[in-house]
Amino acid sequence: MKVNKKLLFFPALAVGVIALVAAIKLQPDLPIKPAGDRARLVNTVPLELRSMAPLAIGFGKIEPKVEWKAIAEVSGKVVYRNPQLEKGQVIKAGTEVLRIDPLDYELKLVQAQADLKSALTSLAKLGQEEQNLKQTLKIEKNRLEIANKELARKQNLRKKGLTSQSDVDQQEQSALSQRKLVLDIENQIGLMPDEKRVAEALVKVNNSKVEEAQRSLERTIITLPYDLRISSVDIEQDQVVNMQQVMITAHGIDVMEVEAQLSIHDMHTLASSIGEFSRDESGIPKPDTTFIKASIELSSGNVSASWPAKVSRISETVDPTQATAGVILEIAQDYRQLNPTSVPPLVNGMFVRAQIEGQENPSWVIPERALHGDKIYIMTPESTLKIQQVEVLYRRDNQVIIDGEIEQGEKLILNDLLPAIQGMLLKEAQSEGTDL
Repeated sequence: MKVNKKLLFFPALAVGVIALVAAIKLQPDLPIKPAGDRARLVNTVPLELRSMAPLAIGFGKIEPKVEWKAIAEVSGKVVYRNPQLEKGQVIKAGTEVLRIDPLDYELKLVQAQADLKSALTSLAKLGQEEQNLKQTLKIEKNRLEIANKELARKQNLRKKGLTSQSDVDQQEQSALSQRKLVLDIENQIGLMPDEKRVAEALVKVNNSKVEEAQRSLERTIITLPYDLRISSVDIEQDQVVNMQQVMITAHGIDVMEVEAQLSIHDMHTLASSIGEFSRDESGIPKPDTTFIKASIELSSGNVSASWPAKVSRISETVDPTQATAGVILEIAQDYRQLNPTSVPPLVNGMFVRAQIEGQENPSWVIPERALHGDKIYIMTPESTLKIQQVEVLYRRDNQVIIDGEIEQGEKLILNDLLPAIQGMLLKEAQSEGTDL
């Protein structure tokens, strides 16, 4: 008898279901592991205020603080040129480097001196004339007094009939003439002060001409006012020089300057470290730069040298191409101490690196790795995470100086927590110390 295979499906399905149920029922229970500690392991250091100063780096070119130009104040032919007057030479102060032909100016001086002597003679003559007129006036006044007395006597005689009227008239005419003579002398004496003032003015004018001639004669000799290094010479022997012509350009050697270009942010950071500015009577700020340290460095191949510098002033403009501000530093040097083994001299145009360190102030200092954007992680006394927002003031030596609502002794987390959730549980690892 044939068995229908389709009828065998249902017994096989029933056997499978029974086997599955039996396997589930007879399976042993899985071991249950208790939940472990979910606290994240972190490294911390205590936050402490440290004395820190901002450090800014800039670059610039060396320039002499003193640039001296010999500009011709007189014209004429150059009759002497110092043999040492060459580009690059260092010449001592007081050395005569050029001389212009002085003949014309010597003649002008002699003429001015002669005019002055003539004016002095005229003034002395007026003084003598004034004295003579005063003496003459005294004499003539005495004669006038006698003439008046004689006139009065003859008038009395005429009244008594002892003299004629013609004698009286003649005497009266003589008295009037004498009075006119006295008045003329008094008028001459009255004009004497004005004439003397004119003569004195003429003396002053001629005296000024003598002084001007002397100055012009002195200007024919060109001497150096300081120890200078010659930069350029634009005049030669026997060449005619015109007034206002630049003959020599020289640079001072004792003090050099460099305008170090700094970013606006670095400038603001350095200024903020100084604190409040003192002001003069007109209210103009006068920052105290005595606490600011500066130095410049030169690196060229195997040559490396540094010099201490002093912050002198701030440049008046911002560089339009780099948007940087200039800080002008002064560097003192002594050419007399130079030798082959010493540092090289600072020369005009030398490119150097400048370091400017601001004033030290108590600051919150953290390592760079502990900063996460504008936030830091702090471990609370309850061993939970506190995410604190801070303000980054500046960076120095892979450290970050920050400001914010931070308290002394709080534990700064050095790890980077992913994810970082406010209030998450933390567990402190062995402390790395306080050296940030």
